[in-house]
Amino acid sequence: MIGSLRGMVLQIHPTSLLLEVSQIGYRVKVSPGALGSLQISQEAFFYIHDHVREDSHDLYGFLSSEDLALFEQLLGISGVGPKVAMTILSVGSADTIRRAIMNGDLATLTSVPGVGKKTAQKIILELKGQLVETMEESSADRDVMEALLSLGYSSQQAREALKGISVEIVDTSARVREALRRLSR
Repeated sequence: MIGSLRGMVLQIHPTSLLLEVSQIGYRVKVSPGALGSLQISQEAFFYIHDHVREDSHDLYGFLSSEDLALFEQLLGISGVGPKVAMTILSVGSADTIRRAIMNGDLATLTSVPGVGKKTAQKIILELKGQLVETMEESSADRDVMEALLSLGYSSQQAREALKGISVEIVDTSARVREALRRLSR
């Protein structure tokens, strides 16, 4: 199985690109957002999901390991194939999609072509619990955790305080203030 590829971008197509690695051209399916940041003759690195079926062998490329991890989590849901998972990732960053799932935001998920209300509900139901751990480990939240731990709070208290903070508060110092406010109750 192929885990990653680094090479020269030879061609860019609407949903894929041709990446030359050691004189071998690989067709890699990539999200529109990632394609927009690439140029022909540019060296690029992709985390790869190697998807093998009876009738096809496709490579899906991601610029970050977080995008790859979310893609693979989406594939684990019945009714979500690689095309739909890639389309979901084209809506925004992995963090944006995770936040939509954590908040139960059906509107964001159903705005994706190929994702109806039932599929969106299934995605939220199945991934929400898995994403709690992932969301807690974002870099901003790690900084908040460190700050709370240095102030003498236990890691359990810090985690509980973080769970209650709105995802709309993105500034680290504002998140620390909100966590302290919650802990002082």
